[in-house]
Amino acid sequence: MLSKLFSLLKSNATTDWKIEDFSGIDQLHLGGMPATLALLEWLPSDAKQGLDIGCGLGGTSRVLCSTRACNMQGLDLNEQYIKAAKLINKLTQPQAQCQYVVGNSLYLPFAKHSFDFVISQHACMNIAQKQRLLQGLFNVIKPQGQLLLHEIMLGPQAVEADVLYPTPWAQNKDESHLCDWHSFAQFAITAGFKIEHFNEHSEAALAWIKQTRLQTSNSPFTPTLVLGSSAPLMSRNLAHNITAGALQVVSVCLRKA
Repeated sequence: MLSKLFSLLKSNATTDWKIEDFSGIDQLHLGGMPATLALLEWLPSDAKQGLDIGCGLGGTSRVLCSTRACNMQGLDLNEQYIKAAKLINKLTQPQAQCQYVVGNSLYLPFAKHSFDFVISQHACMNIAQKQRLLQGLFNVIKPQGQLLLHEIMLGPQAVEADVLYPTPWAQNKDESHLCDWHSFAQFAITAGFKIEHFNEHSEAALAWIKQTRLQTSNSPFTPTLVLGSSAPLMSRNLAHNITAGALQVVSVCLRKA
């Protein structure tokens, strides 16, 4: 992926890259950039120190720096993603105040009470230890800080066997660890969070998938660059899973007491 990104940048040389130019590869969550901006509506203006877990190519962190003047730490287990995030950061103007590190969300390399907020979009589906994840995030958030999530959950009446793969986060069931919202909410409460806001976006996500299929993009930076040649199949399976009720798309704001 990284070598292909280098090649595309070399063949499309410019000194005027904007963060929006890379949204096809660093805003791969359902709803794209508008979904990120909607999630940030829950963030108070004085929240400036943030952590983006499962940051991918760093798009959410860059949006927070650009629109909210936040100082962001982006963390992802994939070293290529982190290298790509750093590269894109150097190219975009003005350069975002982001630091990107390779790391595991279950073993956060940060001190307690380091962040005003933690944000994550479509990054929890591969993590089996939800309680451990949430407890670790609770620890690094300052008192009264927030955890903002935009996630894909197992449908309320579904079981994991109902989900058709491959999907953008997993080639097969063994790589996926989905959780329904009711169970996730109980894990969050046990960790010490209070649920402040909850929105359900499944229908909107389906509409977004259909809309993006109809759009023609002139950008060289498309999801196939990150997800590979299976990207169209992953998109079809994702739409099927949501339509069938196997998956649910939600956003939530949790507050540390």
